[in-house]
Amino acid sequence: MVKDRIYNIFERVHHDLETRGLKGLAILVEGVKDSVFGGSDKTARQAPYIRDAIGMQRYMGAPIVACIPLALASIYFYGWRSLAIIVLSYLVGMAVEFTFCAIRRHEITEGLLVTCMLYALSLPPTLPFWMVAVGIAFAIGIKELFGGSGYNIFNPAISGRAFLLLAFPSAMTTRWYVPFNPLTDGLGGFLHWSPAVKGLDAIAKATPLGAFNSPDITNPDLFTLLTGFGRADVLGATSAILVILGGLYLLRTRVIDWRVSIVMIVSAGVTSQFLSFVNPEKFPDGIYAVLSGGLLFAAFLNATDPVTSPMTVRGRWIFGIMLGVLTILGRGLTGYAEWVTFSILIGNMFTPLLDRFAIPKSFSAPAVQKR
Repeated sequence: MVKDRIYNIFERVHHDLETRGLKGLAILVEGVKDSVFGGSDKTARQAPYIRDAIGMQRYMGAPIVACIPLALASIYFYGWRSLAIIVLSYLVGMAVEFTFCAIRRHEITEGLLVTCMLYALSLPPTLPFWMVAVGIAFAIGIKELFGGSGYNIFNPAISGRAFLLLAFPSAMTTRWYVPFNPLTDGLGGFLHWSPAVKGLDAIAKATPLGAFNSPDITNPDLFTLLTGFGRADVLGATSAILVILGGLYLLRTRVIDWRVSIVMIVSAGVTSQFLSFVNPEKFPDGIYAVLSGGLLFAAFLNATDPVTSPMTVRGRWIFGIMLGVLTILGRGLTGYAEWVTFSILIGNMFTPLLDRFAIPKSFSAPAVQKR
């Protein structure tokens, strides 16, 4: 009964906000409600029956719920500057979205909330604020130029990160904070603006992927990769354990399909393990490849975007395998240590072709020729 009362409170708040014309806040409240309670509690008395209460709000709200522990962890590891990056991403992203909505006179969608969160968590903690603003403006602008949420062919958050990688490669790949460590720093970032309070040691030499490519730097051990204690990386991918837990939540709620996320992870691990036997200097073992960098974060939260990933089952299998293989090949054969960003963009380009190729024959049979 407590659940029903809380649900009714959300319903009343949502109704009041809509009545007052605050549609943006109403969408946020509805997204949280549907993410927590699983959508509508209504049941159908006759056909057609509702199989599941997964609505658009739940699709868009669940990733935010999965990202909340990652956001809190980023504050602990890198201080309140992490929260400032997330807030700035939302402020600039909303400003750009509101501008397009005002010009085109269409409603604001829940996709904005997910894009801003995923974009912010994919950034280095040392990135200058003005670059954060430029990247999210590009991401939302590109999405709106294609027609808005549901019409974009590229994942918006990944597009913004790719733009920064190409425009400001040094800022995106060379400066990293050494995160606060619960074993030595107590409350860590919750008491500081950033790890810069440590002095010169606050700047790390490399992420786990950078360490593997540098013979003079010791690779982090499995404990460091899993927990994030002492591991420098982007805000949302520092702790592999938290990313995995968030991914399991999304899989459990059926918001994402394991044929994309799990297949991508497994294919990346198998590919890297095989290539490590051929060239161990360029390719790490499978476990290290999967746990380092943003592969897990991208597999669960970026590659599974329902708009830019295939709709067919067979297409999702091919898509996941493609992303895993391309990520490992890009890491070892190009100048970028983390190539998952570009592999997802390439996969997005092939999504329509994969769906066309993988559609069941009953839906794609050639037309009967007239005599």
